[in-house]
Amino acid sequence: MDFQTSVLGRMAGFLYRCRADENYTMLEMTDGIERIFGYPPDEIIGNRTRTFTSIMCEEDIPLMDELVGKALESRTDWTMEYRIRHRDGHFLWVTETGGGVWDEAGELLYLEGSILNIESLYQRLDEQTADMRITASKTNEILQSLRYLKLLAVNAGIEAARAGTAGSGFAVLAAEMRTLANSSEEAARAISAAQKKSD
Repeated sequence: MDFQTSVLGRMAGFLYRCRADENYTMLEMTDGIERIFGYPPDEIIGNRTRTFTSIMCEEDIPLMDELVGKALESRTDWTMEYRIRHRDGHFLWVTETGGGVWDEAGELLYLEGSILNIESLYQRLDEQTADMRITASKTNEILQSLRYLKLLAVNAGIEAARAGTAGSGFAVLAAEMRTLANSSEEAARAISAAQKKSD
């Protein structure tokens, strides 16, 4: 197995070369399109069975057209994220980096680039967001508990004062409860503030 075949075999996506037309008619594709998305290259090359745009999420096509158009006007590369429908029917998020290729006379020959599956990255981000929501919920529960603890400490202080000298030990305990509640509340609020900044 040569170097190129080995690297392409590990790639979570595929390389392509296509026309700059309405369907982005594929001229060449590496076999990652089948390995990752379930479509044999022969089905898409030359629009034999399906067009490339037919496996894209319809909502994402206008964005692609806009970004590719602007990049070709300025002769720069483009990078975008969109969804490709797997042969089984579910969508996978991908990132594409591509650019135009011109001849010596300045005529556009074709587009080429790479398309990589980043669905696992999106899943990790969703999981992290869910974890952050849980943390925020728990922080609010802690704050509620601390408010209750402070209220108990105030009541305990009042009862200790009523008891006079006999309640001096209880007064110390009430003061400690207030100190603990205040310091814990500060920590919980700091966590909550950090959570809001990251949202």
